[in-house]
Amino acid sequence: MRYQHVAIAGLAGAVPDTEITTASIEKMLERSYQRLGLRAGFLEGLTGVRARRFWADGVMPSDAATVAARDVLARVDVDPADIGVLVSTSVCKDFLEPSVASLVHGNLGLGEHCWNFDVGNACLGFISGMAMVANMIELGQVKAGMVVAGEGSREVTRSTVQNLMKPGIDFARLKDNLATLTLGSGAAAMVLTRATGADGEHRLRGGTIHAATEWNRLCVGTATEMKTDPAKLLQEGVKLAGRTWAAMKDELSVDPADVAEYALHQVGKANHDAVTSALDVPLDRALRVYPDLGNVGAAGVPLTLSRAVEAGRVLHGDTVALMGIGSGLNCAMMVVDW
Repeated sequence: MRYQHVAIAGLAGAVPDTEITTASIEKMLERSYQRLGLRAGFLEGLTGVRARRFWADGVMPSDAATVAARDVLARVDVDPADIGVLVSTSVCKDFLEPSVASLVHGNLGLGEHCWNFDVGNACLGFISGMAMVANMIELGQVKAGMVVAGEGSREVTRSTVQNLMKPGIDFARLKDNLATLTLGSGAAAMVLTRATGADGEHRLRGGTIHAATEWNRLCVGTATEMKTDPAKLLQEGVKLAGRTWAAMKDELSVDPADVAEYALHQVGKANHDAVTSALDVPLDRALRVYPDLGNVGAAGVPLTLSRAVEAGRVLHGDTVALMGIGSGLNCAMMVVDW
């Protein structure tokens, strides 16, 4: 997919104040570790996740998304009345219904003409939401739109730790649940508009998505746990990423040498290292946020991009590649001419 008339007007990320270290989680699992012959530092050494953040008790996904949404609206020169669509993309939900988007829409006081709905695609939700909004702008259906995600990992982490503290837990059960212990919390919001050709616009060039849904049971999450087959998930995910990257380079005429920054969805060290190696991504062009944030679901790619911009790693005129692999399996990539 290619876009001729879509620009990113603004982006904002938000993370909770409360930090939970991996060392503190391992302390709670001390007896299980002893029974399994594991030493303190095993989890951080394996995943590279030093800490993750938790929202305060009672903070819902819509609350977190609203924080980021208000921030981005304060940063952009866009009349909220021109926002014709709001898409919520987080894995986490306040309720089965109504939609998270309707809650955020109401919190922001957006107009009654503004479409609002949820898009779910695991950790690729935000990129998928960007495509939905960009399509509507490209077709002339709306002037501007907003994509949000609000993720929280407190309850699923708490439940998983409690289960792993029980007597009789073996290493296979621990391995199945390791991915849950990398989850973090965060939020992101982006405003997209119809491009005007003005200097300084961040143009969304386009993107692509590939599926390998024969592997749709390698990562299965519920409200209380997330079970994975880590080795197979990594193996098949990297293969899919390679095919997607090859297709996008061809479709959008992307020269990897011209890509200044890669904003990757980040699960942990093994995933980051495998993807950057397979796609020949220079290590100094892919900011690592997982050590202190963990895996923040659909908010991962936009939070990584936001932090790269704030750190001065992305400058006007730079080409940026957004990349993610999500359970399903699906892989989505986009290119932005910043």
